[in-house]
Amino acid sequence: MASKSKSVLISVVVLRLLTLGLLAASIVLWYLDKFTLSGDTKISFKDVIPYRYVIATGIIGFLYTLVQIPFAVYHASKGKRLIRNRCLPEFYFFSDNVIIHFCYFLCFNGMHLSILWK
Repeated sequence: MASKSKSVLISVVVLRLLTLGLLAASIVLWYLDKFTLSGDTKISFKDVIPYRYVIATGIIGFLYTLVQIPFAVYHASKGKRLIRNRCLPEFYFFSDNVIIHFCYFLCFNGMHLSILWK
């Protein structure tokens, strides 16, 4: 039973690191994305307001994941939580849900802008 619990904790760390990498990649791609409209008009993220929202959402998710990684590593290595109280699991649950909705917003706006402008 202990090895199963340890593997779950390690997978949490791996998934947090994967999330951090993917969020960093999406922020860089959205920041560097430029396209040309008819008439040789170049558009970047600074020209379209939803681009700014998408990048801000990516940065919020990146920072949240960056804050969560040390707690997940400590939990995986020691087998116990850094902060031991009853409200911490609820905080993790609700904060993860908020960040997931931010990431859905990021994906939806990115897809919408890509379809709209290309």
